[in-house]
Amino acid sequence: MRISGSGEGLPVVQKLAEAYTRERGDARIEFAAGVNTGGAIRGVAQGTLDLAVSARPLSPEEAREALVSRPFARDAVVFAVRLPNPVLGLSTSQVRAIYGGIATNWQQIGGPAEPIIVLNRNEGDSGHGVLMKIMNGQPVRARTVVLNKSKDMVAALESTPYALGYAAAGLLRIYQARNVRVLALDSVMPSADSIARGTYPWHLTYALISRRDASPAVARFVDFAAGPAALPVLKEYGYAAGR
Repeated sequence: MRISGSGEGLPVVQKLAEAYTRERGDARIEFAAGVNTGGAIRGVAQGTLDLAVSARPLSPEEAREALVSRPFARDAVVFAVRLPNPVLGLSTSQVRAIYGGIATNWQQIGGPAEPIIVLNRNEGDSGHGVLMKIMNGQPVRARTVVLNKSKDMVAALESTPYALGYAAAGLLRIYQARNVRVLALDSVMPSADSIARGTYPWHLTYALISRRDASPAVARFVDFAAGPAALPVLKEYGYAAGR
């Protein structure tokens, strides 16, 4: 089967596929790179892909394509800095001040006297959508370094002193990000537990999108990814189960 989709969600599906193929030696799973969520969903509808990984609900148009969306995991969108930045957490008002261009130096929020290098993702990215919800209608006016891919954001966080960026927490673990500190937001540390309890609201829900007439092999993998057998993999990388 062929799978593609969300840059945030695809790495954990690759980990799930590794576990699945260890369990079922006859399974053959191929990942197609360079296809965004919308393109992957179109590929499933047209039959060129078997599964799309999505971090957003189906659009009304996509929902008319005889597609099925199966949530399998939730992942926190976190703000992070490069060590040894001593800042441990931010409030949502501080995030708005930084991305709104009001706070431009870490000293303004209790950190060192260093300019804030503001990292951002391109519009249309799932994490960027979460940022805009946090901004609550306030535009991003800060001068930002825009990263096009999830891996690029992780690399920038690892290598840029006094940068602030955001990423899906699971990716930081899967990519083994070094010298990166995840920040508390409004005094709540993002985790699978805080997502499950509802105390950390800023997260993505990942789903596998398939055709209603998907093959038995595709249906078996979806059942695995969304079922209890996948929980050890999700737990290892800090994901909460899907709902």
